[in-house]
Amino acid sequence: MIAGKRVGLTPDEDTRKKLVRLAVACGKHPTTMALDLVKLCLNTPNIIDHVQRINNAEERYRVRYRIEGNAVIYD
Repeated sequence: MIAGKRVGLTPDEDTRKKLVRLAVACGKHPTTMALDLVKLCLNTPNIIDHVQRINNAEERYRVRYRIEGNAVIYD
């Protein structure tokens, strides 16, 4: 398993432009907006399932989760 506290992102030009445009529209710094989007994706069951499906996640490594109130808990 990969462990660490930092994740580096290097988006392609189109993605960077979209990120900056959305960040400006929301009055946020692009880095803050990127973190918000990552949190949203990692805590939205439909997105978790979709990402695993399109990337053919191996069954033994698939992220299993449960919903407790408004929180998504990874098992």
